[in-house]
Amino acid sequence: MISDRQNIQVSVAIVGGGLSGMSAAWELYQAGIDSLVVLEANDRIGGRTFNQLHPKIGYVEMGGTWVGRTQTAVLDLARQLGVATKQGKVDGATIYGYQGIWTMHEDNPSESATPAQKDFAQVMAKFEQLSQNVPLDAPWNTPNAETLDSISAGEWIDRNTETIEARAWMAGSIRQGIAGDPHQVSMLFVLYFMANAGFFDLRETAEDYRLVGGSHSLTLKIAEHLGDRVWLNTRVREISHGDRVRLVTKRGVIQADYAIVAMMPKDAGKIHFDPPLPAIHQQLISEWQQMSWIKFFCLYPRPLWWGKAASGHYYSMDTEAEVFDVSPDDGSYGLLIGFFEPKYSNLSEVERRKCAIQTVTDMFGIAGAAPEEYFEIDYTQQSWTSGCVAALPPGLLTQAGAALNEPVGRIYWAGTERSTRWINYMDGAVRSGQHAARQILEQLI
Repeated sequence: MISDRQNIQVSVAIVGGGLSGMSAAWELYQAGIDSLVVLEANDRIGGRTFNQLHPKIGYVEMGGTWVGRTQTAVLDLARQLGVATKQGKVDGATIYGYQGIWTMHEDNPSESATPAQKDFAQVMAKFEQLSQNVPLDAPWNTPNAETLDSISAGEWIDRNTETIEARAWMAGSIRQGIAGDPHQVSMLFVLYFMANAGFFDLRETAEDYRLVGGSHSLTLKIAEHLGDRVWLNTRVREISHGDRVRLVTKRGVIQADYAIVAMMPKDAGKIHFDPPLPAIHQQLISEWQQMSWIKFFCLYPRPLWWGKAASGHYYSMDTEAEVFDVSPDDGSYGLLIGFFEPKYSNLSEVERRKCAIQTVTDMFGIAGAAPEEYFEIDYTQQSWTSGCVAALPPGLLTQAGAALNEPVGRIYWAGTERSTRWINYMDGAVRSGQHAARQILEQLI
């Protein structure tokens, strides 16, 4: 067990107590490596998965919320820890709004479909076909990788659509996944993102389930087992590496045989490495883009829209907002979870509340009904989480992608952004943490 001493020695030090770091710690602990420590800068564990207690509905998930049926790593971890699943959202295909008109897309539109519907179907089919050529372990080896990585997804969409509506719908579909402007993100990265999850599952099954007790319950249960191996309020300021790894914190110095840096790549840039990381790693960290949503919640006494709304999932290109109905089956309360684009961070919370109420009113047909409560979290304002999801700019994946999971001496890397499956999802975080732990286990055992 780890004591309260300021200077300690362990086999493995893990920087970051989010889902990826805690999954790495759990993998090591289960394999019999109990000489480990998790160093978390925040005053809580969980990273981008954490609950806010609520007197009426128990809790709300302020971070990661959904798991899909093919997200087997996080589902297996939940089973190990005794965490059950429940329905993720109210059923219904995504309905897209553009210029005040709401549309449900068809993959195979009929002859009577509008030109925009047909245009959207053909460009989506092209996207799917291209994504199937992306090798998950080495996307930089995709056919025509440099060409695809040299242009933005938005530029590609502009070239391959004929109607304004299809162009807007396609851009909106990408915004749903990356929380940002498709014109700022590499086309190759978007194809990799789609291939990484599976084209069908990304669109249809990613929100199948939620975890009973909230996604935060995973890291909380792991922490119960790890006990005092988890150090909160412990920012790692410097990592020196050579024959061993030396991690400097305000609390003290940790000497470790190996380290796992389980942080968003951009956040890893807040640590001073001595000697400096190789140039390819520095480029990956410095040029990495993090995209952020403002996640909001509208709580009602009951689901007033049931029987009126055509679906439980809407996305508006006009307001660049996405909303899910996550009300319980018994209708004991109504809960809508929504996401605003990063630009909404420029508004005050009062202004965002007005926008949210108008947005859900337009989507779900509940004019005149204000929520009992509105609350939100702005991920652009979080101290130790530089965003929600990753989105690489043109050129970076082919130039520096090979460093994603390449150790630097005794330093290994983890985080959903580095996963080869379900990047940007909780499943990717679990997989990446487990992968880093297994890499170290090969050295220790």
